[in-house]
Amino acid sequence: MKNTLILSILCCGLLFSCGGSKKTAQFDEFLYDDENSGILIIDETEVHETISKDITLENTLRYENAIYEHSIHSVQLHPLGFEMGNPLIHLSFKDSLLLSFDDLTIEPQNYFYTLIHCNADWTPSDHMESEYLEGFYEELITDYQFSFNTIQNYIHYQTVIPSANLKPTLSGNYLIIVFQENQKDQPILSQRMMIIDEKVSVKGSVKRATDLKQRNYQHEIDFSIHHSGYEIDNPFSDIMPIITQNSRWDNAISGLQAVFVKDDEIVYDYEDKNLFDGGNEYRFFDIQSLRYLSERLADISFKADTHKVILRTDEARRFQRYSGLIHDINGKRLIRVQEGSRNAIEADYALVQFTLPYEHEISHGELYVFGQISDYGFPETHRMTYNTEKRQYEVNIYLKQGYYNYEYVLKKYEGGNINRFIEGTHYQTVNDYHIYIYHRPTGESYDQLIGIQKLTSKDLL
Repeated sequence: MKNTLILSILCCGLLFSCGGSKKTAQFDEFLYDDENSGILIIDETEVHETISKDITLENTLRYENAIYEHSIHSVQLHPLGFEMGNPLIHLSFKDSLLLSFDDLTIEPQNYFYTLIHCNADWTPSDHMESEYLEGFYEELITDYQFSFNTIQNYIHYQTVIPSANLKPTLSGNYLIIVFQENQKDQPILSQRMMIIDEKVSVKGSVKRATDLKQRNYQHEIDFSIHHSGYEIDNPFSDIMPIITQNSRWDNAISGLQAVFVKDDEIVYDYEDKNLFDGGNEYRFFDIQSLRYLSERLADISFKADTHKVILRTDEARRFQRYSGLIHDINGKRLIRVQEGSRNAIEADYALVQFTLPYEHEISHGELYVFGQISDYGFPETHRMTYNTEKRQYEVNIYLKQGYYNYEYVLKKYEGGNINRFIEGTHYQTVNDYHIYIYHRPTGESYDQLIGIQKLTSKDLL
């Protein structure tokens, strides 16, 4: 059933094609109106204050997925031809990544991109560009198309990485930054990517937590590294495994030390340090069409040159029993338009309202709409505000047409992010896990990515 759902979504249209612009609407002017719309009302002054606040908070480069200009939307980075894939390629360059984004302006810009080499923990490495890039250090993005037959005018940019003129030469983590010509210190967006030079194999498993108190709520990830023919001098200090859940980095597990080493095998078998909350199946909604109400939509309207969508009111699931009726795509999104064949340029934008009733305002953190919908981060645009009169959290997010997964995550003031606060957690939840193996040999100054393994918890059901 899950494969059928994904297949039906993927078959809705081709990803990229050419086209021209149709109607135009200025980005800041039409996002919010008043008069009986049924939508959460935010006046124009507050909108501009929110946007200004967002830019003020995010205009300094961060080594994570981020947008630094309010006109940039729908950033995607994935393997060429596989929209559901993670941004990872091989050092042999037999594969490549596609970077794309929309600029909600009407004039084409000279956008360039470059790569910054990073350590395993996503801090910048000490390498100079000449040590990890071959060819040019900056590449102009020449492939762009105007939106076609859309209310919201935008320009869609895309580029394939690596290119003939810019090739990374080392494995490991990289940060892509995009910027206007001669403004490298003022990026418009940044995205994480990885390059692997596979030297070892990884075998692992997902099981219910060994700890009886967490057995019904958490997943335990055990694994071992097999490195026959590849020398690792000190497995306890030179190897850095990192485990991620559903493409997230905010809750990644790192800092694990080998439990024991035997021959050409390094074993990581813990009962406490390798646990993830199982969480819950992702919520979803479908706005591939703005002409009719799909399963999760309560209302669609069109006012002041803006499509407005009200999602059905959500509810907290913290104390609910697990339900496997929802077959999600583990937090991903798919840009799709039903009434067109060129998703990249024919998909329109809509202001989507999220509503979550809650008896009181949460005092120890902020609620965010989270997933690939938020680029797996916590941008100000996805932070919910509490409506005291209605006793509910609300947010409006401007989104491109498609199929979306999302969940509500509590970002605590003192640090840390909690899914289970709203969503609950169950061992039956189907999640994807990736184990990344980094190696810094003695005498080397950077973290090589030498192995990877993808696991799933679906076998626990």
